[in-house]
Amino acid sequence: MPALSQIHIDQALTNLSVLYRNASYVADQAFPILPVNKRSNRYFVYRKEDFLSASATSASGVPASLRRPGTEAAEIDYGLSTSNYYAEEYAYRGFVADAEVAVADNPLQPDMDQTIQLTERLMLDNEIAVANMVGKRANYPGSNKNVLTTGASGTSWAQYASVNSLPFNDIKNAKLAVIKGIAREPNTMLLSVDAARTLADHPNVKDLVKYTHQDALTISGLPKVMRGLNVVEGAVQKNTAAEGAAYAGGNLWQADDGTAMALIFYRAETPTLRAVSFGYTFEAPDDATGARGLSVRRWREEKRKGSMIEAAFLRDWRLIAIDGGGLALGGYLLSSVTV
Repeated sequence: MPALSQIHIDQALTNLSVLYRNASYVADQAFPILPVNKRSNRYFVYRKEDFLSASATSASGVPASLRRPGTEAAEIDYGLSTSNYYAEEYAYRGFVADAEVAVADNPLQPDMDQTIQLTERLMLDNEIAVANMVGKRANYPGSNKNVLTTGASGTSWAQYASVNSLPFNDIKNAKLAVIKGIAREPNTMLLSVDAARTLADHPNVKDLVKYTHQDALTISGLPKVMRGLNVVEGAVQKNTAAEGAAYAGGNLWQADDGTAMALIFYRAETPTLRAVSFGYTFEAPDDATGARGLSVRRWREEKRKGSMIEAAFLRDWRLIAIDGGGLALGGYLLSSVTV
């Protein structure tokens, strides 16, 4: 009887291959896409004080808008300023040799594999650009951020035994700060994945969801809507190792001090006139095709006997609801939530 190794030659499986990529990206939920026609332009900004200031009142409490018969209405005015964006192009390209295509075993598809790598890298760049802005504590005024503490009397969500660990109180304070800053009720909470898992294990949350069906919970076990906030979990991973070193995974969504974070913010459902939002991603069309979003091009490189594939987008990321110093009022950042 021949040996088994002599009657079977190992071949590549056609129904299995292994490729690591993130399951979902959430940057566009923090900074919704705003389509624009040009790489750069300006947009109008109304003075908040002109639309949120109450009328002066007399000593007896009568507002200045009171109009007596035969008199003219009180006249008021408003001011405008402008801000700008500049969408730059971000692109990667990769070469696929004809020989590589010709000899590739089934199920390998060199063109598709190269395109996936290019687009994944760009989506990671987009995620990092937004996460870096969101997680930078210096981007918020003192009234719109809080660093939680560790220890037996700490405020961190991980300090379950501490009487000061009160996540719902932290969320309440964050919501109030955003309302005071932009006169809008926050509607979204974005958590780094470790913050989400820690919060889901907090006794206050476990008590809240003990009779909740699994379909109404996120993958971490949080309510999909909690305290009026749509819950978004940022589980995107990135390689933190130096070029050429072995892969070392790390959370992409985190505060700039490397700690777990939670962001409570107001997100406009649709970018529109006379509205406000925490931030936007300005997206300009491709210079050649006019298409927005990820644009993929391919061309022949005859001298190299192969094809070049290129993926690109034109974007700029901006905080929108800001104070006079450019600090974010449309969001509230909690950091060190799992210490």
